[in-house]
Amino acid sequence: MNTTPVLLVDDNPSLLRALPHAISLRMSGVEVETADSAQVALTMIEQHEYDAIVSDIKMPGMDGLDLLAKVQEQHPETPVVLITGHGEHDLAIRALRSGAYDYILKPIDREDFMVS
Repeated sequence: MNTTPVLLVDDNPSLLRALPHAISLRMSGVEVETADSAQVALTMIEQHEYDAIVSDIKMPGMDGLDLLAKVQEQHPETPVVLITGHGEHDLAIRALRSGAYDYILKPIDREDFMVS
């Protein structure tokens, strides 16, 4: 059986535990790997190909918009979905204008997440 590799990037440890579990319950064949920073994610992206990347925008050090730019340089065909805080519509618009496939608002609604 083929699996769909997805990379989830967020500096929130509880989100990194909860979302992969939610995905596995709702979507068979999806294998979620996690990174707790954009820097770690870049290393993982160099070593593996992912069918999609989901990243928080606001992270210490390199943020999700910077990660999006790097992914677009190295793997322009890989869709990137960015997560932003509720009410931060300016960041969501900036993400879409920068080439993000979609955005998700926190707190994350699991059904919206699955659709995206």
